[in-house]
Amino acid sequence: MANTKISHLGSRDIALSGLGEIRIGALADGTAKPGDLVGITDADGKVAQCGTGGVDYFSGILDDLPTIAEDTAPTAGVPVMVIVPSKSHRYRVKCLDFGGAAVGGAAVKHGTAGAVTFDAVIENATLGYLKKAVADDDTVCEVVWGV
Repeated sequence: MANTKISHLGSRDIALSGLGEIRIGALADGTAKPGDLVGITDADGKVAQCGTGGVDYFSGILDDLPTIAEDTAPTAGVPVMVIVPSKSHRYRVKCLDFGGAAVGGAAVKHGTAGAVTFDAVIENATLGYLKKAVADDDTVCEVVWGV
């Protein structure tokens, strides 16, 4: 079975390290889901998935909102929290289907639509690495931030 929801990796938790995380308040845009890489727009303070709608900046990872159904975008205008990832902390995030398996330790970088993608080479754009192997058709993964 492909891992397509955050809970398929064990729970709905996004931040996994058990260490203090910095969180920024924002407003939902009605599209971004927990685990998405997002930017916060200056104009209205709403989150938006990185790589979509002209959002080419990164603010953090949209945290889970346990009052809504899993894998659901919070209603536009609802207050949400964005986790600012810290180096060597573990997170569950959305990933693009890698089109095949990727081993733990593989580098990841920004993809599109708020997701990370696999990269065979560590470079300036590298965000971190996979904590666990990813199977074909997985759309969520665990990463260790920073390299």
